Amino acid sequence: MSENAQTDKTDKGPQAEGGPQNDDGPPFVFGFAFKGGAAREMRWEEAAANAGDAEWVWIHLNLNNDAARAWIRAQTDLPFAAMISLLADETRPRVTTLETGVVANLRGVNLNEGAEPEDMVSIRIWVEQRRIITARRRRLVAAQEIRSEIVGGRKFEGPAGLVVRLCARLTERTEPFVAEIEEDLDALEERILEGESSSIRSRLGEVRQTAVHFRRFIAPQREALVRLASDESALFGPRDKIEFREIADRVTRFVEDIDAVRERAMVLQDQLSDKRAEEMNRNMLILSVVAAIFLPLGYLTGLLGINVGGVPGADSPHAFWVVVGISAAIGCALVYLFHRKGWL
Repeated sequence: MSENAQTDKTDKGPQAEGGPQNDDGPPFVFGFAFKGGAAREMRWEEAAANAGDAEWVWIHLNLNNDAARAWIRAQTDLPFAAMISLLADETRPRVTTLETGVVANLRGVNLNEGAEPEDMVSIRIWVEQRRIITARRRRLVAAQEIRSEIVGGRKFEGPAGLVVRLCARLTERTEPFVAEIEEDLDALEERILEGESSSIRSRLGEVRQTAVHFRRFIAPQREALVRLASDESALFGPRDKIEFREIADRVTRFVEDIDAVRERAMVLQDQLSDKRAEEMNRNMLILSVVAAIFLPLGYLTGLLGINVGGVPGADSPHAFWVVVGISAAIGCALVYLFHRKGWL
């Protein structure tokens, strides 16, 4: 059964993962039974009954369906801690090693239509010697891609290899998103250097918010992958641990890139603030100079306009032009003085 055929809920924000508990999607997204590395696709009835002669199986569930959650609760061989992790409404990336297996919560970039990529989708994983159970509330493209690879003939000798491949696909899907954030910031920086500042402040704030939100989940994911690389159980061999370590190094680079984006965004915001403060100071200086020029002129014209006797030139037809000339001379002298002092 194709995951594309499911009707998925596109929640807004990680906290919304525990939203409506029922949807039109079936409990079983897809499943495979592996034998000799090759896989055949299973139906829900076979997966739910744990039937078949496979060496190991992968079951991918839709937690928005009551039947999927009821099936998980009914698994008597499933450790209680693993059951709680699979059914949790809200998750953060982490890895816990139990006696019979490993439980992991990981996150992938949200590539669902109409969703924000930084609103990362959670996948819950339980892996043991003969079974992998993965569960999600929102559609995860990385899981669908691995399904397509298996249908196309890709072989997995054991659960460990599939978990490694899933982690790799999650990481590969994350890299373009990190690059896009860096490109957006480069474009904003170029606009600032060109002297444009209108509407950049709000866009810069959006980039910072995206980086902060993304880092909230990608940083713990790095720690989770490091835990997988250092896991001492018999589930993962030396080669698997090396691959986990390589994936963890890539995620570490993502975290460093996001930290660099945040720091650059802060520097650009400081530059915008300094530029605005400089423009305001320049405008205030111009206003102050204009006021200083007209202050003595205002005093002179005010003095000559008082209604008392003895005002010089009151009876002269040339007095007005004399006053205009004196005012112009004073104004020119002040402009020259302010220019010499560097105020203009």
